[in-house]
Amino acid sequence: MSKNLWQKQLPGYRAYLPVELPPEASYVYRGNNTMSSALIAPNLQWLHGSDEMLVSHDVVVLGDQDTSKYILAGALTAKRSLTYFTVIRRGRLRGVEVFMPHIADGEKPEKLVVLEGSNPEDLLIKYAELAAEAMDVPPIDAKENMSGYCTWYYYYAGVSEANLLENVDAIAANRSVYNAQYIQIDDGYQRHQGDWLDQRDAWPTPLQTIAKKIIDCGSVPGIWTMPMLASTASRVYAEHPDWFVKDENGNTMVIQGWSPAPDNHWICLDASQDEVLEHLAHIFKTFRSWGYKYFKMDGLSYGLMEGRRNDPHATPVSAFRRAIKAIRDAVPDAVLLACSAPFMPCMGLVDNCRVSSDTNRYYSTPYKGVANTDLDTGCSISRAAHQTLCNWWKFDRWFRCDPDTLMARQDNAFYTYGEAKISVLTGIVTGVVLTSDHLGTIAPERLELLGRAQKLRMRDVRPVNWEVNRWPQVFSGTVDGKKALAIFNDSEQEVVYCFADYDMPLECKELLDTPSLRHGKIILPAHDAALLVAEN
Repeated sequence: MSKNLWQKQLPGYRAYLPVELPPEASYVYRGNNTMSSALIAPNLQWLHGSDEMLVSHDVVVLGDQDTSKYILAGALTAKRSLTYFTVIRRGRLRGVEVFMPHIADGEKPEKLVVLEGSNPEDLLIKYAELAAEAMDVPPIDAKENMSGYCTWYYYYAGVSEANLLENVDAIAANRSVYNAQYIQIDDGYQRHQGDWLDQRDAWPTPLQTIAKKIIDCGSVPGIWTMPMLASTASRVYAEHPDWFVKDENGNTMVIQGWSPAPDNHWICLDASQDEVLEHLAHIFKTFRSWGYKYFKMDGLSYGLMEGRRNDPHATPVSAFRRAIKAIRDAVPDAVLLACSAPFMPCMGLVDNCRVSSDTNRYYSTPYKGVANTDLDTGCSISRAAHQTLCNWWKFDRWFRCDPDTLMARQDNAFYTYGEAKISVLTGIVTGVVLTSDHLGTIAPERLELLGRAQKLRMRDVRPVNWEVNRWPQVFSGTVDGKKALAIFNDSEQEVVYCFADYDMPLECKELLDTPSLRHGKIILPAHDAALLVAEN
């Protein structure tokens, strides 16, 4: 290979944190900075090899379980750059390399913190609180669970206006059991990605009229957009090609998106330009004037696209935050849900953030020999639950954490009743309880599960006896001020959970319709869930 193919050293801020831990130390908690996590394996891992390196996003915890000595290193801010940590093991854990790719030479880096303690969960909670303070996160109002409906995980890209309106009527007829606070219009109403105010012919009813129908049925209208993106087929690109991020040759940067052709080639708005911010504000103010007060902002991680922006001082992160702030200022009374988003740059600017990969109508992929033909083939109920639960320390500290839609229905579904309870319990521990289930066809006991999720909230959630190299299964907390235990048996066998092992009284109530409760224990089949609350 010719040496001129090698690039010069990458820019950015780099530092090294040496650590003093026992030679046996091998515990590592690694973070992920978006819901589209590369962490397919559990976040909690052993490093045993003589020569290993492991990358973590935003935060990392190293430690030794035998001596209960742990060290956390974390980024407190993300205003100009994301932060990456690389754990280095050379015979023993040696230290952590820090990398901030978009901090220029001589520029002040993002704020960092190093914490030490005997409990890794305590360290993560303290870190979450310090980062929220540094990023100016306002007090989070999570007194009530948030409920709602979207069409995507029932109809996917095949959704029609008639499908939506049929479900609006079904929601209105079932409010006594599940009262959907928000009803969201999904991807499919717009003519092209990026032309959010242009309806396609298959959606003939004006969005203003649909919003009024949703309001009349007792819900708040919501709508899906990808505000940072457009497709090369869009009107906005044809009219304003200078609004988009460019490559080093001045050509528009194009990536492969998940939309079908002709919307499959995506481009990123250059939010360092005032005209682009005015464009974003206009879109959201217009929707708000039509009655929409809940906005799902999807594809946000693509808004950090590398490339040239009009302002040479702007970074992908700083431009991204300018865009989200412009939207926040345009609709200050609306609920903003960030989806496929970089977690830290969203802090203080959004109300809710997805913390899991997409769910779907399969518990796992493939499901019992059934091929998954959905668009989101790599996703499942189990994967969404795992990723949600690994982000437990963010719940109501950085934003309201969205576990994606809850799956309870029996039709157009490939999961058991017990697996539905796993999905529903993620809504109870997060307080965000949206669904795509058709409330006109769902079985009564399945609808009742959604009703329980809307009414019940487990607070002060933290894992109990979280085993290394496993997803967390059991969480302690409170329900209505009483000690509570949330159990996710994602294993392939029946498990007996003894209350004494989790500091729970012998007499407990079970609130998720799990009949296997005994004195001092509960017996859970494989792929099942339970919510235990102390009797006194």
